[in-house]
Amino acid sequence: MPETELQQTIWSALDRHPVWMVTTAADGAIRTRPMSGHIDRENHRVLFVPHRHTGALAEALRSPSVSMAISEEDRNFYAAIGCSAAEIDDRDLIRQIWTPMTSAWFPGGPDDPDAMLLALTPLSAEIWNGPSSSVLVAFKLATAKILGRQPDLGVNATIDMR
Repeated sequence: MPETELQQTIWSALDRHPVWMVTTAADGAIRTRPMSGHIDRENHRVLFVPHRHTGALAEALRSPSVSMAISEEDRNFYAAIGCSAAEIDDRDLIRQIWTPMTSAWFPGGPDDPDAMLLALTPLSAEIWNGPSSSVLVAFKLATAKILGRQPDLGVNATIDMR
């Protein structure tokens, strides 16, 4: 099925950033952490290489809800993406997505037994996409105040990412 324009907008925003804020909700605790990942559009997922024994992997797999957040203040674009989480046992795939940044965390390289793959598959997303010009935002706020209306500051929508 072809992607919608809003889905493409989200994937493009993910492409522009090497690090996203990932939130888990496991064992009654909500935790948000920055994580560097690899976009695998062909398989509709984002891949991460966490340590086998750290909280990120275990929490994501136990969590009924995992989300990624994007903030592009210069574009006035924000998204919260609800995902499903899965562990993938594929050493060849780890080698394919390996980066110098990943090497900083795993001195044993891609064959380090502590290096695992975590896949987050986007299911839904809420976006806020408004005008990027601060002058235009100020104008819309002033106009709305004068007219006694809510300001039109762009799109706020929840979309299916599947």
